[in-house]
Amino acid sequence: MLSANVVKRLIALVKKHEASVSAPIPDVWRTKSDGELWARVLGQIAVVGSAASGQALSRAIPNKDEWYKKLVGLSDRRLTTAINRKLLEAGVRYASDDKEECRKTAAAVYNFQIINSYGGPFRFFENVASIPLEVWRVAVVRDELAYIKNKGARDLLIGLGLITQAIAFDTRIMNILNHCGADIPEDLASNKIKYKALENELLEKVCKPCGISGAHFDRIMFQSYAQIIV
Repeated sequence: MLSANVVKRLIALVKKHEASVSAPIPDVWRTKSDGELWARVLGQIAVVGSAASGQALSRAIPNKDEWYKKLVGLSDRRLTTAINRKLLEAGVRYASDDKEECRKTAAAVYNFQIINSYGGPFRFFENVASIPLEVWRVAVVRDELAYIKNKGARDLLIGLGLITQAIAFDTRIMNILNHCGADIPEDLASNKIKYKALENELLEKVCKPCGISGAHFDRIMFQSYAQIIV
């Protein structure tokens, strides 16, 4: 998928922008409260279709701990209503005012209940952190939580400092890869094998020679997008 010329161009981009973008902080999840961690999970649902929706949602929940505590103990019906209202308030893309049919609301309610079955968000991620291999951590989050797939699981875990050798292929990074001439499979997002193959190729041919982690590469490309695609 990555020719020698593509690799050369990507390495040049890393070298150009590396100093201006910090690597994700390892194990930063340990400094987060239940409310903050739940907001991260909900935000990962919100960003599907629009990265701006995640930022808008975060602003719509100024006191994350207080809101989380209010959600705990609500009936399924009231929990659905509370989450749906928050998604609509933030203008989250694809959130519907038909709360019974809104897929993002349903996924959020399901994830809230799954996470709390572990004892809450902190306990959930504590369990994830106890898994020895990063690839298994990604698999657990991807398989346990709704609406969070190959890209979303990596993005969430990178942001929480739970994985380092991974890349979340969002729209920005895909555009950069295409801009550099990479041959990207059309079904990359849904094909676990092809996703992992491209990820491994980037880790080996670009990240390793540059002396950076996949997580740092991910953040460099994402945060430097406007300077790269002009």
